[in-house]
Amino acid sequence: MYIIMNMELLDDMASLGAKVREARKLRGLLQADVAELASVRRQVVGELERGVYKGSLRQTLDILRAMGLRLSIEPARFPTLDELSDE
Repeated sequence: MYIIMNMELLDDMASLGAKVREARKLRGLLQADVAELASVRRQVVGELERGVYKGSLRQTLDILRAMGLRLSIEPARFPTLDELSDE
């Protein structure tokens, strides 16, 4: 399984796509290899890596799973009332 050691906050599709591309290249895989492993079209992998994929979350998760990656969710941090009043 591929593990990203430096956990980064990914808050847009371009950042997610860049990480997926980085992981794929580190594993020595082609987009076609990942597509076959995830049972999706190669174009879907390419769109995901470019940050322009607007398809299903299911296919995104299938691609991540096929590459030994996982997606986690954490709550966003909102400013406290004290922090807001300091502005």
